[in-house]
Amino acid sequence: MISVFIKRLKSFIKKFVKSFLYKKFAPFVFKIHSHKAVDEKSVVFADSSSTVLPDNMEEIYRRLNEAGYTTHVFLKRKSSRRWYKDKIYEIINAYQFTKCYAKSKVLFLTDYYYYAYANKPRENQQVVQLWHGCGAFKKWGYSTMDLEWGADRKALEEYPIHNTYTYVPVSSEEVKKFYAEAFSCSESIIFAHGVPRTDKYFDEKFIFSTKEKVLEKFPEIAGRKIILYSPTFRGKSKGKAAFTQMLDFLYLKKKLEKDYVILVKLHPFIKKGMNLNNTLSELYSGFVFDVTNLLSIEDAMCAADMVVTDYSSLIFEYALLKRPMIFFAYDIAQYDRERSFYFDYENFVPGDIVYDTEELYLAIRKNEADFDGLKVENFRKRFMSACDGKSTDRIIENIFNNKEI
Repeated sequence: MISVFIKRLKSFIKKFVKSFLYKKFAPFVFKIHSHKAVDEKSVVFADSSSTVLPDNMEEIYRRLNEAGYTTHVFLKRKSSRRWYKDKIYEIINAYQFTKCYAKSKVLFLTDYYYYAYANKPRENQQVVQLWHGCGAFKKWGYSTMDLEWGADRKALEEYPIHNTYTYVPVSSEEVKKFYAEAFSCSESIIFAHGVPRTDKYFDEKFIFSTKEKVLEKFPEIAGRKIILYSPTFRGKSKGKAAFTQMLDFLYLKKKLEKDYVILVKLHPFIKKGMNLNNTLSELYSGFVFDVTNLLSIEDAMCAADMVVTDYSSLIFEYALLKRPMIFFAYDIAQYDRERSFYFDYENFVPGDIVYDTEELYLAIRKNEADFDGLKVENFRKRFMSACDGKSTDRIIENIFNNKEI
C-alpha cells in the first residue's frame, strides 16, 4: 500500500515539475533576463542526449572559442540513485540554461531539448538545429504522431516541441519537406547547407588514420577487408531499445574468413554489446570483433570496405565514401509497421536487400565482383548533395556573416 502511494507521489511530482518548468518557471526566468541587450559574443550549445559535446557541434564550438566568443555548454547529466536529486538538478539546469539562452546571440541544438521550446527567441537571436541525422529515412518528430511508438498528440499540444528554430541546415534540397513535417515548421527556415560532421569524410588524412586505428586495436585484421555490421535498435523507445542477433556468424566465418573480418557496431541506445559468451568468442575469434564500445561510428565506417545494415541512417554518410552497402532486412514488414519510413524501403536503399545469412554471403561476393557504384552515387546526389566538406564554413557564415571564424 505504501509503495503504491510512493509510486503515485513520484509520478505526480515528476509531472508537476515538467509542467511547472515549461509553462511557468522557464518563461519567468527568460523574461527577467531579456531586459538587457543580447550579447553578440555569447553562444549556447545544448544537448540532452549526450554527456560529451556532439560531433555536429565540435568544430563550430572550437572555432567560436578561438574567435573569442563566450560559449555555454549544457549536456546530459548522469542520473543519480535518488530521483528527487535528479529533479532538483533539473530545476537548477532549467534556470541556468534559460538564463544563458535569454542573453545569448545563438543557441545550437543537435536533438530535442525540452527547455529550448518554452520560450521563443528574441528578435535578434537565432536557434539553430544541427540535427544529428542526415537525409530522411525513418520518421521522427511530428511525423510520428499517432503511430504505435510515436509522439503523443495530446502531449505535443500541451508541450509543443521543435517550435523555436530559426535556422535548420540539412543535407540536401530533397529532404527539406520532411524536416518541415517532422519539426512542424516552415520550409523557409530550412536550408541545404550541409551537416558539419560530414566534413571529415572529405579529409583523406582522417580516413587513412581510421584504418591505422583499427589495425592498431586489432592487428590480426591485416591483409583482409573489413565488413562493418551496424544494425539499428528495435523497441518502442530509447529506454526499451533492444537487438536480437539474427546472423549466422559461424556460416559467414567458414565462407569468408580468408578474405574478410566483421566489425559489429551496435546502436548507442543498446546499452549492452554482443555479450558473446566464451564458447562463441572462441568460435568467432579472429573473424568477428565487437567494436561497439571501442570505435566511433565515424572511425568504423571510414575503415570499412563494405557496410551491412538494416534501417540505420548511417547509409547517408557512408554514401559519401562511395562504397558498397547491403541491407539485412529480415523483419522489414514488422519494422515498417511499427516505425514507418518516408520512402518505400525496397526502392529507396542503395544496395542489395537480403533476408538471411546465405543471401548476405552471396551479396557480399556479388559486390566484391561487381559493385553498382552508380546506384550509390545517385543516392548521394539525391540526399547528400550539400555535404561537400565545407558544411561548417557555410553554416558559420550564414549565422555570423563572418568568413574569418
